[in-house]
Formats: sequence, structure tokens, C-alpha cells
Amino acid sequence: MVVLQDATGPNPPIPSDLAARIRAVLPSLSPAQASIVRIVASDPAAVATLSVNLLAARAETSTATVVRAARSLGFDGYSQLRLALAAHTGSVRGEATVPLGADIADGDSAAVALAKLAAFESEQIRATAELVDPVELERVIALIGTARRITVYGIGASGLVATDLAQKLGRIGLACHAHTEYDAAMVSASLLGPLDVAIGVSHSGENPGAVEPLGLARSLGVATAAITGAQRSTLARHADHVLATAGREFGFRSAAMASRTGQLLIVDSIFIGVAQSLPSARSALQRTHDALSPRSTRMTRSVTKDPNA
Repeated sequence: MVVLQDATGPNPPIPSDLAARIRAVLPSLSPAQASIVRIVASDPAAVATLSVNLLAARAETSTATVVRAARSLGFDGYSQLRLALAAHTGSVRGEATVPLGADIADGDSAAVALAKLAAFESEQIRATAELVDPVELERVIALIGTARRITVYGIGASGLVATDLAQKLGRIGLACHAHTEYDAAMVSASLLGPLDVAIGVSHSGENPGAVEPLGLARSLGVATAAITGAQRSTLARHADHVLATAGREFGFRSAAMASRTGQLLIVDSIFIGVAQSLPSARSALQRTHDALSPRSTRMTRSVTKDPNA
């Protein structure tokens, strides 16, 4: 039985809607997730101050389990749960302070902020590595390696990730294009066919610039994949394969930071996997490396080949 904090106690009580969700889902949770939820229920104000690592340590479980527990309560990730708790307890106490991101306080020095950001980024990488399904990753790699062309959709920070994936795959000779604007994405999707692969990148899984072109591509028989922090999102429902990223966002700018770190890990994993599977990849990388060698080296080669130039 969950004992919810008394509203007359020293700390603000848990929000009533969250208390109802806890009561509803607790019987179906694993023991590890149930332990996390009981901690949340017993001291929401304290949980609002804990990083995912600290809460995992307190519950003697993994950060991935913390994320799953938060999602079972209806949040996209632990950061959303934590932010909801912070906003609630802050409003009860008459406070309204939200960090800029990565738990950075207004009074932190540049050195402290750097250390917190380093810990924040490391946490995202570790949690994403625990969350992603290796079987799904292998399937996406196999699809990309045999596709006629690959299109990647993403907006904002996710658009930067989409562009990074397209650039990497292009370096090994694959026809891959990133679309970071809605109209261009929809036009691209409408021209895809069964030999192509479409990938949507969105941390929330609800951005129309990724969701709608991926849905259109799938309706045309295109193989689809999603890189997202929300496995129950619309984007995920449009995908044949879902690659989950960790979702600890906390603060005004944390969405761009948290999502980008996990997404880039997935992108690098896809690139390495595809490069390993294609015999021509190493040769393509060497040629593209040579093409991008210092300009002076290229000029020297040109003069050597044509002394009369």
C-alpha cells in the first residue's frame, strides 16, 4: 500500500492527480519500478531535487528503470516528472525557480556549470545505452544498408541531429538527405517508395515536422524508424522500428541538450553499424577524407600532375 504524504506535514503533499495515477498503476509495476514510485509518493519535494542517478541509487536500481517508472506514470521521462514535482512544491511554498538546464543554479560559477553539464551529458549517454533495444538497432542498420535512399526528418535541435546522420551516411556513399523544414519534408515523403527508408527524429515524438512526413511515408509502404524519447508518441506509432533515447529534461534549455545527446549516440551507433556492414564504406571514407584534405595538399597534387598549369 502506498502511503501518500499528509497535506499537513512539513513538506508539500504530492499532487492529487499524480497520487491517483500512482494508485492506479502500482499493482502492475515491477518491484524495482514500484520502489521508485513509493519514494516519489513518500517525499515528492525531495525527489524534485534528485538527479536520475541519485534517485536510482536511493532505490538501488538503474537509471533506465527510473525513466520507465516515470513513463508508467504518464510522463515522457523522469525530467518531466521531476519538473512537475518541482513546480508543484514550489507553488505550494510560494517559490517559482526553474533552472536554466542540467540543474544549473543562478549562482553557479562557470566551472561548476561545466562540471554539471559534463555529468548531465554522461547521464544521457548511459541512460540511452540502457534503453535502446539492440535488436531494433540492428534492424534499422540493416534497412539503411540496403535502401535505395534514406530520408531523415527533424525540426529544431532534432533537425541538427537529422543533418548529422545524413552527413555521416553521405560520407560512406549512401543517398541520404535530411529535411528540417515542414514543406520540404512532406514533398520528400510523397516521393518515397518501398525501396526507401524514412527516419523521424523528435524527442517528444509529437513535432508535426517529423510526425507527418513519417506518417505519409509509411502510408506509401516505406520502411520507417523513429529516434524518440517517447515510445508511446505519435511518431513512434508511425514507425516500424523505434530507437528510444533517455528523456531527462529539466529547465528552460534542457530539451535541446538532453534530447540531442541521446539522439547523437543513436546516430553514431547507426553510422558505425552501417559502415561495418558495407564493404565499400572504408574506401568511401578514404576518398572523402582525401577530398577534404588541406587545400595546400590538393594544390600540390594538381601542380604535380600538370606542370604546365
